[in-house]
Amino acid sequence: MADRGLIIEELKRVLKERELTYADVARRLQVSVPTVKRLFSTGDFTLERIDLICELAGIGLAEVLERAQEHSSPTNQLTLAQEQEIVSDPKLLFVTWLVVVNRTSFDEIVRDTRLTEREVLRYLIRLDRLKIIELQPRNRARALISRRFSWRPGGPVQKYIHERLLREFFASRFTGPQDEFLFHGGPVSAQTLTQLKRTLRNAARECMELIERERSPEAAREGTAFVLALRPWVYSGFAQFQRG
Repeated sequence: MADRGLIIEELKRVLKERELTYADVARRLQVSVPTVKRLFSTGDFTLERIDLICELAGIGLAEVLERAQEHSSPTNQLTLAQEQEIVSDPKLLFVTWLVVVNRTSFDEIVRDTRLTEREVLRYLIRLDRLKIIELQPRNRARALISRRFSWRPGGPVQKYIHERLLREFFASRFTGPQDEFLFHGGPVSAQTLTQLKRTLRNAARECMELIERERSPEAAREGTAFVLALRPWVYSGFAQFQRG
């Protein structure tokens, strides 16, 4: 269980993400802005006030606790053995993607997929044994890795993604009204390359935060994917014309 200080810090992050100010919190708690600042400074919140702030931000206390635990001791990468077992079974990979990447609940998986309750539970138990999730009462799965984790570079899952998912993803011409495709490049120094990597990471973080904040009705949502990639590279079709 995250301690009080971690919870308060996570509430601050949530308010910033939702673009909510201390003035908004003050109105919800029916206190002054200086009082809100003092409460966040001292952490002297009652459970009732924390619930009111969560309600204002449109987030459950359970999710705040989960996020606080992630930020306190996040695991950002699986082991080679964990990834090997995941890709050994397509259904296990599918459930892992839903639970770890999308944070989909047990009930949602049963409702929205062809997997039976028994199948979903069996795969959650496997993920629990792999120490990827902690299976809790009522089949609730608490991910033991950060929302912003990454697959191992060149590892089993990344190879699977390159060989299957990306091949299918890039088969599109990206001409639909909701599609977007940007491809740019040019010669840069090692310093600029480092800056580009940092910019891409920040962009990916912002995109993930938008997905995490999604609160639209299920019927209004559709599957979406984005790719950010960068590497020193020269197109093989151009290389023959270059010197050196």
